[in-house]
Amino acid sequence: MIKIYYTTDTHGHIFPINYATNKPAPVGVLACGKEFEKDGNTIIIDAGDTIQGSPFTKYMWGHTDKGCIVSEVLNKVGYDFVTLGNHDFNYGYDGLKRYINNLDATCLVANMKDMSREIYNPDCAVIHLKNGTKVGIVGVVTDYVPIWEKPANLKNLKIQDAFLRAQKALDYIRDKCDIKICIYHGGFECDVPTGKVLSNTNENVGYKICKELDFDILLTGHQHMPLEGINLFGTFTMQLRHNATEYGYIEIDGENIKSETRKPKIMDVEIEPHWQVLQDEVDIWLDQTIGTFNKKIEAKNKLTLALEGSTLANFCNQVQKDFSNADFSCTALGNDSIGFNKKVTIRDIVSAYQFPNTLKVIEVTKDILKEALERAAEYYDVMDGKIQISDRFLIPKVEHYNFDFFLGFEYVIDVSKPLGERVVEINQDGKPLEDKVYTLVLSDYRATGAGGYPFYANCKVVKEYSVDVQELIIEYIKEHKNIKVDKRKYFTILQD
Repeated sequence: MIKIYYTTDTHGHIFPINYATNKPAPVGVLACGKEFEKDGNTIIIDAGDTIQGSPFTKYMWGHTDKGCIVSEVLNKVGYDFVTLGNHDFNYGYDGLKRYINNLDATCLVANMKDMSREIYNPDCAVIHLKNGTKVGIVGVVTDYVPIWEKPANLKNLKIQDAFLRAQKALDYIRDKCDIKICIYHGGFECDVPTGKVLSNTNENVGYKICKELDFDILLTGHQHMPLEGINLFGTFTMQLRHNATEYGYIEIDGENIKSETRKPKIMDVEIEPHWQVLQDEVDIWLDQTIGTFNKKIEAKNKLTLALEGSTLANFCNQVQKDFSNADFSCTALGNDSIGFNKKVTIRDIVSAYQFPNTLKVIEVTKDILKEALERAAEYYDVMDGKIQISDRFLIPKVEHYNFDFFLGFEYVIDVSKPLGERVVEINQDGKPLEDKVYTLVLSDYRATGAGGYPFYANCKVVKEYSVDVQELIIEYIKEHKNIKVDKRKYFTILQD
């Protein structure tokens, strides 16, 4: 029997800590790894988005200049193979090199070419297990990386078509192994149970890989979508939730494959002294009180925010607008519902705004803004006379972060109207928006057109900033100290 342990989208969560509450929690790579039982017929795999996403990794990359504790943790657990996720490029070539070159595991990325050859990332590998089974493994990352990532962070790197490179690597290993595995940091473009097409882009091609290639196993990531092990066109595939809250366990016995999604239970893990030193520094940094709001910002559910407005979004937009001097601002909130106490710490900020984004200012017109608002208006559906969040933002991946809030003008959305015709008013100071060029500040991620806003990619960029939005928010609060919460609602939702 062959065993596979698999994680994905751990996003820098290596210790059993909930950083929002600063309390122990059954999460993290070390908690998962404590339950891995490894022998000569076991393979431990990670499918990417590993070095970014937690306060610990944010602090680590900003306060260390050599080595990589994430690599050390994966080494301690005993990982054999990893691939890269799109967020693993967020710290640039040097960060990526520190991560990969300090790994004992082999990093397989068939569709990433390193022109400088300082990073070892073969397309594939074939290993011989103790029982004599030959296992071939291919790794690929979504080829949307260049769309999202800053060009400077892809220095020396070329990202190629994920499907074609997976196919070529598969052709190489096919006759050399008994079992063929693909580790893919990407998800499914179709609804897995029904085959309904959900996206026509190449961001996720997991369904196509299962349908057109003959891997025995496809381990996916990126979408943070729980998918219990399923046979899809003869390929066994699965996906996990994010932040190392669970791991996959797979058994292969002859032609039989079965799996479980397991949640770690152990919180008593061994932490190396120098890891703990840095973690203690992280806690001190996170618990700094940097300012005060005049009122507590309540954590509300996503539908309530989409109907009544968000004071947190208003605040983030105000920070962006003041910093950039743009006419308008837009921002999105993460999938988790977050609130602020009156006294604000850095921990509050990094929990509330989790994206590693910088800002761009682009030129927009009234027509562009209407397109953007129509995309946001797709967030709403009406069922039995009640407004609810549309499956377009929930399936196959929960994407509340693609619903944008705007500042600088007022707008009215009528959810009873067809998609594309829901925005019925866009006003500024009580008057219809003029037919002229305005400036809009937004995240660099959104400026690429990601999230269903492709028209932004064609807009002229007039300013770019290198400082990330988390830092902007922290510095804004430190500077202003006492902040009055903007409770104004900038939009109206109608249901005729």
